[in-house]
Amino acid sequence: MLEESEVKQLLDDLKSTEKEVMELKKKLNQINRKKEELFSKKDSVSGEIRSKIGELSQSKVQRNQLTNEVKEKKKLRDELNSQINAEVAVIKKMKDELDTLKSKLGLKEDPSLLHKKIEAMEYKLQTEPMSFDKEQKATKVLKEMKKKYAEGKGLVDKSKEVRVKSKEIDELKKKANAIHKEIQEEAAKSQAHHENLIEKYKSIDEIRKSEDGFKEKAEEFKKEFNAANDELKSKLDVLRGIKARLDENKVAYEENVKESEKRTLEEKKKIVEQKMKDGKPLTTEDLLILQRF
Repeated sequence: MLEESEVKQLLDDLKSTEKEVMELKKKLNQINRKKEELFSKKDSVSGEIRSKIGELSQSKVQRNQLTNEVKEKKKLRDELNSQINAEVAVIKKMKDELDTLKSKLGLKEDPSLLHKKIEAMEYKLQTEPMSFDKEQKATKVLKEMKKKYAEGKGLVDKSKEVRVKSKEIDELKKKANAIHKEIQEEAAKSQAHHENLIEKYKSIDEIRKSEDGFKEKAEEFKKEFNAANDELKSKLDVLRGIKARLDENKVAYEENVKESEKRTLEEKKKIVEQKMKDGKPLTTEDLLILQRF
């Protein structure tokens, strides 16, 4: 049989161990709550990363689409420029042939221009009153112009071909310039998307750093939880040992604990009452003790 002092010691140990067990359980709950909050934040950050990766993929598609459009338009522009260069070479040859023919025929100007002058002279003779001498001179000039025009009639078609070719080249240049402008605009948009991509990559890297911080903190919580859990297991073993010893000696430890608490409380009450007799100030704890009775 245990001595009364041993029983009292066991009951005190039981009480303190139960208190420690309760504190450890409370601590485990707090750690678990913090861990859940941490995982909730981590899930939020992971969701943000996934969202930004989705935006990143969309920006990549837009950038690549613009880049491909720029490539295709550059190809078309280069084809047009090659065509323009070829046509310029053709019209240069046509103009050289025209100049050679003019020189051969002794013409100093394009027959089409000469034809316009003839029409203007004829209109003048028909509509403007003039002296006989002046009319004779004008008629002579008109006759010479018609003679030259007749001699250079073959140049008219060649001159017309040159004008048509010149218009074709102008249209090609206009198309090439329009495409070049589109290339510049789309290249600027593509560059803007590219820079936006770089910023998104940086943003995701920064968020991932915070995600790594959550992982480190979660590992700390895990270690803290395991340590507290191991300590709880140890205290529960101690508690079971104390209860087993009390059971062996048929000690009603729950009643004894209450009795022990009652005796302790009565002793504290006496101390408070003595303080009141001595006129000493009472603490909050003193007042709480008095309320227990």
